[in-house]
Amino acid sequence: MKKLFSMLMVALLLGTMVSCNGNGNGKSSGNDSESASKLSDSITETFGELLGSQLKMMQEQQGLDPNEVIKGLEAVSKLVKNDTTKKSASFNQGLAMGVQLFSQMEQQNQMIGISVNQNKLLSQAKKAAASKDTMDMAQMQAGQSKLQQMLMRAAQIKGKENDQKGKKYIDEQMKKDKAFKKTASGIAYKVLKAGNGTNFNDSATVDVEYVGKHIDGSEFDNSKGKPVPMNLKMTVPGFREVISNMKPGEKVLAMIPGALAYGEQGNPQGGIGPNETLVFEITAINVHKEEPKPAAMPGMAGKPGAAPAGKAVPAGKAAPAGKAAVVKK
Repeated sequence: MKKLFSMLMVALLLGTMVSCNGNGNGKSSGNDSESASKLSDSITETFGELLGSQLKMMQEQQGLDPNEVIKGLEAVSKLVKNDTTKKSASFNQGLAMGVQLFSQMEQQNQMIGISVNQNKLLSQAKKAAASKDTMDMAQMQAGQSKLQQMLMRAAQIKGKENDQKGKKYIDEQMKKDKAFKKTASGIAYKVLKAGNGTNFNDSATVDVEYVGKHIDGSEFDNSKGKPVPMNLKMTVPGFREVISNMKPGEKVLAMIPGALAYGEQGNPQGGIGPNETLVFEITAINVHKEEPKPAAMPGMAGKPGAAPAGKAVPAGKAAPAGKAAVVKK
């Protein structure tokens, strides 16, 4: 059952982590005027049916009471007060599921603007759990595929909205400040501090200090005032382009369109939506000088300085979990 629940979470969350072009050519399909609210209703209904069917399977295989599980979910979703006197396994399972489910739904809402009606979701789950009909595995997989397709469509709509907002933002900033220049690719930048020497090579590893922000001014990442070695081949295209046109010691403010940042996929872990324009304050200090690597000690697994599994490592330096927002995934 944990595997089934994880599959539902994958369908719910990974809609923005896969390519959301829908037709393989990077272009949106269907009617772009389709409202997110209609998609929200469809996603709510489909997810509710899948959740209810899962609860029914949990009842058959684990003896859990679907109604008690849903009460636990309701407690977490703040639809009802958490009655701490209820200690049943079913209720506690609902609590555990609810903590994961509703926090991930909130993340999904922030990323692609899909707000699932929790009352409707749980009502649909109750209905499906009480139904005499039971989905088989093929039906569950078909439902998950349908849900993921709707989420991908929602990401397309959000991506188009973000792209338009980003272009408008760049145009407004360039009108306000004539110091900004625009590259052929669409990156707008201005020099805050001049550098010296020759431009960096676009495949170099450069010590960089940076602050990354959304266009609303909120910060999503920074190097905390310390140089971070960045292998430019491993960064997003816009970041690489900016630094490869900088000189040692130069500092710039750059507005990078979504297509040159994280594109249609966005970066859910970094809180960056599809096609979202990003603003970076970048200081390119110098070409990173590799320090001598220590010899491997007996019994050490892997190579000296090897990256922990699942973490992005720019030029041999491990990035904090959830960071390295400029590193291409």
